[in-house]
Amino acid sequence: WTLTVPLMCVEFYLITKKAGGTKSILWKLIGASVIMLVTGYIGEAFYATEAMSAFWGALSGAAYFYIVWMVWRGDVAKLANSAGGQVAKANKALGKFAII
Repeated sequence: WTLTVPLMCVEFYLITKKAGGTKSILWKLIGASVIMLVTGYIGEAFYATEAMSAFWGALSGAAYFYIVWMVWRGDVAKLANSAGGQVAKANKALGKFAII
């Protein structure tokens, strides 16, 4: 996960770069993926109580849903759809991996 999730975020950036994707989008996605991974790990590894694990899990989940939103409805989706063709198709295919 530590490698694959940030790499997938880089792939979204590379797909949309031709359509005008900026490094700002890349850093938003990578930042959200780091938050997702770190908070999920903290909740799993350091807290035995359900309440604290749920809190950290909710933070991790919020970061995950932000990534999914960016890919399907946010800046990434808008750029991919404006480019159309293979860019939109590639974004949609990779977006499915993000929700699986």
